Amino acid sequence: MLPTWEDSYSINNESIDAQHKKLFELAAVAYNLENKYVSKQQIKDVLNGFFEYMKIHFSDEEEYMLSIGYPKLDEHKKIHSYIIQSMVRLISKIHNTNDMKEQLSVIAKKWLLEHILQEDMKIESWRRKATFATSQESKTTKQDDKFCYVCSCKSRFVTAEIHEKIKCGAKFVCKKCGEVIVYMPNKN
Repeated sequence: MLPTWEDSYSINNESIDAQHKKLFELAAVAYNLENKYVSKQQIKDVLNGFFEYMKIHFSDEEEYMLSIGYPKLDEHKKIHSYIIQSMVRLISKIHNTNDMKEQLSVIAKKWLLEHILQEDMKIESWRRKATFATSQESKTTKQDDKFCYVCSCKSRFVTAEIHEKIKCGAKFVCKKCGEVIVYMPNKN
């Protein structure tokens, strides 16, 4: 059985959360076809609807991640690309209705469980940490000579000199997590 939407799955973005809810509904429709008699065309219609909505959602979600400076955006885009490619292969290889129903339900479940419930929740976890760390450090650091940067493990302030080097193309890597630090502009 597939999980149903819960508020605890929220990434605190109204638009993305609404899309996630819709994807839960579409995945449930796809998953429930496995034990029903349906035609090949019905399966194709469900798959196409699911596929088209996922493409829109992925684009919107990537824009959101970019807007908040999510440091694992490129990695997340690769996951989106893999899911889309899997769906294209699935749609193009529809031969046997029963096999198709089984594959469709597995993809719906795998996509929901592994992507929204694991990967997308990392976005919210990072956003929460970055927001908290930025607000805490901005209380104790002069903003006019320090610039806030983040990675997945921490938020830190760097000097104007390092900030200028990064603006000119230099990359600085967090010694703890190994990720390139990303500028988090002050939203005040």
